[in-house]
Amino acid sequence: KNKNTSLISASEKVEAVKGLYGIFDPAENDLDLNIWSNTNGNEIKNIFSRINKIKLSSSAESLFTNIIMTRAYSPQNNISEKDFLNLKIEWLIKNRKDNLIEEFLNKNENFPNKKKVIQYLVDNNIAKANLTNGCKKAEFINKEIKDAYLEKFKIYCLIFNNKKNEAQLIFDILKEQNLSDKFFNDKINFLLGISKNINKEIRDDSLLNFYLSSITTKNFNYEPNKKTNRFIWEYLNAANLIKVADINDKVKINALETAAKNNSLNKEKIFE
Repeated sequence: KNKNTSLISASEKVEAVKGLYGIFDPAENDLDLNIWSNTNGNEIKNIFSRINKIKLSSSAESLFTNIIMTRAYSPQNNISEKDFLNLKIEWLIKNRKDNLIEEFLNKNENFPNKKKVIQYLVDNNIAKANLTNGCKKAEFINKEIKDAYLEKFKIYCLIFNNKKNEAQLIFDILKEQNLSDKFFNDKINFLLGISKNINKEIRDDSLLNFYLSSITTKNFNYEPNKKTNRFIWEYLNAANLIKVADINDKVKINALETAAKNNSLNKEKIFE
């Protein structure tokens, strides 16, 4: 073995050594910490670009996953540590590798684009419109992980599970830390029963805000379009909130067809 072969426990978090982001110990896959060190960053970008355009066989995908998720130093030429990590994270998200993403999040306490990973996991659960499972899924995230978007989702989940006192406590802390905002406060105060009046504003800047809009707005109505976020499309479909009043509305039909083509909308909805 190379003298740099990792002695890191696969179960512990590693952030003391800069750049060692991953899931697997190098020794698990007969690799070492320097597998990427001398690789040209431009070559790595080209490899990821080609792989993103093809469908890997199960064995090839398993091999690729083991390599990119093994803890190792980042390449030193033509690519930053942040960009290198982002290539790997983007691939996991694109291919819906939720279990690996969850494991990565729990084994790497601080890393670039951490917020993006957390928001993907939260949104992916909301998009299914099954908050019972979605809230259970959120519990996997280590309690040491602090993120405003995740904390907001946890507050809603506590309300959803009729734990309003606990939700109120975390909500108060979030506000004290200036990590909340007027829109979220308004929706949560209504759901907690503190306020009887509700702002009818619908926000689609995040799926969590959109979801809160949909459950607190009477006669909720929203017209998605070609620019609508993929997760919002999925949620609208799962929650049966897509309505077509006029079958001759070519603009709306075209938007639905585009969403189906991009796999954001169940194709059966088009045939309906």
